[in-house]
Amino acid sequence: MVKDLVIHIGDPKTGSSAIQTALHQGACSCETVTFVSQPEVNASKLALTLQPRPENAVQKAKARERLFRERAAWAQAHDADLGILSAEFFAGAEPQRLEETLREFMPQYADNVRIIAYVRPHAGRVLSGYAQELKVGSYLGQLDEFVPVAHRKRMHKYASRFAKWQEVFGSRFTLRPFVREKLRRNDVVEDFFHTLLHGAEFHLNPVKDVNQSLALEELAAMRFLQGLFVGHDLPPFLRLALGAATARILTAQSNRYRSKLRLDRHNAERIRSLFLEDAKEMDAHFWNEPLMVSDLDSAVEKAISTPRMQPIQAEVYYSAGQLAHLEQLAEAIAGLLKVRRFAWYHEHLRRSSMRFDCLEDEPNHEQKRKNADQVWALLDEIVALLVPGQEERAAG
Repeated sequence: MVKDLVIHIGDPKTGSSAIQTALHQGACSCETVTFVSQPEVNASKLALTLQPRPENAVQKAKARERLFRERAAWAQAHDADLGILSAEFFAGAEPQRLEETLREFMPQYADNVRIIAYVRPHAGRVLSGYAQELKVGSYLGQLDEFVPVAHRKRMHKYASRFAKWQEVFGSRFTLRPFVREKLRRNDVVEDFFHTLLHGAEFHLNPVKDVNQSLALEELAAMRFLQGLFVGHDLPPFLRLALGAATARILTAQSNRYRSKLRLDRHNAERIRSLFLEDAKEMDAHFWNEPLMVSDLDSAVEKAISTPRMQPIQAEVYYSAGQLAHLEQLAEAIAGLLKVRRFAWYHEHLRRSSMRFDCLEDEPNHEQKRKNADQVWALLDEIVALLVPGQEERAAG
């Protein structure tokens, strides 16, 4: 049986994908501490059952019981010092609910579970959050419109949210700043295992860079595409999956655009003004040094000095012919997804979570496979349009 349970809760945009990949690939070895992680890449399904959404409370309660009992069996089946669960969605849960759920279904860990979290300073969190929402189609406006939206988000109220985790779990809650110079060897994966293992020596094999940021030009294209998907009435869960899948294919290309989305001075100053009090509370409560405030100041100093934001319109970076082609591809994808809504989606989940089951295990698998393969082929065509030199290659 696993002796102690450790739950890594994120936060979002703090290198969780890299940490989870390292865990899943067994990249870390330690001679003095044994550990085992969840069989999936992440424990998102488990964590989502804790989210405060009352509209499907009964269904969620059943899923919560089933999945936590499965995790209890998993912990019972493994002989290790540490058992590790990791998912960003834990961060959005109420810590009291997690504690109560552990006490009900995994009571042997309720009093000694450790919680590890990372937090990204406000300016970087707002900018990366904006890029993420453009990618998955959940927000298609301009950055200056997004800043006040971000300020209203519960997840961006760091001080009160993390204080609750500390209140429930006490000294068993560890919060680390996602600040490069504060991370062990300037790397969040190194820092995570150092924290997990209480400083014990370990060896870490290289882990492939995952969930890379999209370039400015790519984000503009994704914004354009997601607008088309909205126009074709694709539901949010499909738009999210399409954005994630397209980004995964795109970031594997060697000849990508490399321009970075950056804060302009006006929005950097607005972020500093809106989040300053929260930053001060975080510094006083968790760090005893001005980490978060200093980062807000630095964001203003490093902001681009042009009077306008970077343009996020696809027309700035891509030709009318390329955009017309993207429209055709988006329409074709929407048509396929409307015929078989879940064929490609389930295949996307399999690929993204590194599961090894396949469509052949399902009824009508031949039709589903054909539909899913067609969507993947169209996404490859989209990616081909979004790398530099596409028009020159086509002409040649």
